[in-house]
Amino acid sequence: MFFKRHELKYYLNDVQVDGLSRSLGAVIGGDEHGDEQGCYLVRSLYFDSVDDECLYEKQSGVLRRQKVRLRTYGTTNDSVYKFEIKHKHGQLVYKESCEVDRELARRVVAGEHRELLHIGSPVADRIYGIFSTRMYRPKVIVEYLRQAFVFPVSNIRITFDQNLKSSVNNLDIFSGVHGLMPVILEQKQILEVKFDEFLPGFISKVLSAANLERSAISKYTLARRFYKHRKWEDN
Repeated sequence: MFFKRHELKYYLNDVQVDGLSRSLGAVIGGDEHGDEQGCYLVRSLYFDSVDDECLYEKQSGVLRRQKVRLRTYGTTNDSVYKFEIKHKHGQLVYKESCEVDRELARRVVAGEHRELLHIGSPVADRIYGIFSTRMYRPKVIVEYLRQAFVFPVSNIRITFDQNLKSSVNNLDIFSGVHGLMPVILEQKQILEVKFDEFLPGFISKVLSAANLERSAISKYTLARRFYKHRKWEDN
């Protein structure tokens, strides 16, 4: 799969989340893959180079950058996982993904990168190239509860990502991940507004009423901000 879209991000407090989710729920529907509130668990394992090129490109404000991750939804017993390359250019996002089964994903994470070449996917081939030439390896697990609202026009997807947690010590995405630490200590949640071409006026009106202020938010960067390995990283 390959698609590109706009992606806008905001910080919200719990009161704003409650009010805005109620307002959105009155005009558009929830994600059918979630529970009755449209909620589901998201867990991602992020990869980076030995010298953390993805992390430092984000911190340095590089306009064009990418991240590689393995993502799953729901419980640790999920049989389907997705390898993804997420390209970012300003507020535009280009995402490529391919589905793999649990066992193949486990072998790739363990370092058997050539298994990606057996999938027969151009995306998997590109990820193999990244892993083999740039020495990418697992860095951090990021987990959160997502509440999603969807609208078919312009492929609109509005999500509230809550209780963001991470782990750099236990990177076993295939079993219960223990020792997850809260990432955002300011009691804030993350709102993401994604669309292909435009936002209809009635949705823009609901969002505008919440008096939101856009922020440059990277869950990967946030998840690693408390795990410093070099003294100069706090400068």
